[in-house]
Amino acid sequence: MASSTPKALATREKILVAADTLFYLHGYNATGLDRIIREAGITKGNFYYHFKSKEALALAALERHFESNSIEMTEHAMKHKPSPLKMLFAILDLLSHRQTMQYKEGHIRGCYFGNFTLEMSTESKAVRSKVQSIFERIREMFSDLLKRATEANEIVPDIHPDETSIMILSLMEGAILLDKAEQKPMAVANAVVFIKQYLKA
Repeated sequence: MASSTPKALATREKILVAADTLFYLHGYNATGLDRIIREAGITKGNFYYHFKSKEALALAALERHFESNSIEMTEHAMKHKPSPLKMLFAILDLLSHRQTMQYKEGHIRGCYFGNFTLEMSTESKAVRSKVQSIFERIREMFSDLLKRATEANEIVPDIHPDETSIMILSLMEGAILLDKAEQKPMAVANAVVFIKQYLKA
């Protein structure tokens, strides 16, 4: 088991930061371990001290990316308390804003988790299971906000939170993929408008 000393934790974080960036920019298969090691400024021995394989690194990078995203989404949503519906809308607006910012930076990269799904779902059972778990946690967050919005009479009672959360997640992921294919931040923006209109109907 890797050491938990400050120096060891700092080295592990450098590896994860480098991997996160390179996986997002170039994909999993196109990113070699040597490139990650070079970008992190470590030795190969340092890498294998913390991760037994590239796949193990990918699993840790996925979890780290999810945790970072969750913190950002939660902080953004909390600005709109106590309205659960406005909190949900704030999260969707944040996702749309990210697409716009990536477009302005010159390249819409798509969903980090969706990219891994497209590239690795048939190659690695471990990666597929990790991404499934992450998508389920995102869906549960949507479902919880919808349940609370129903209890607060912000949406009509016949909106089923679990079913609707699947619809929202599916619509957003599909729209993010379309934006990536077209390199225009339009599909996600339109999806957010549709979801807001649907929930307010």
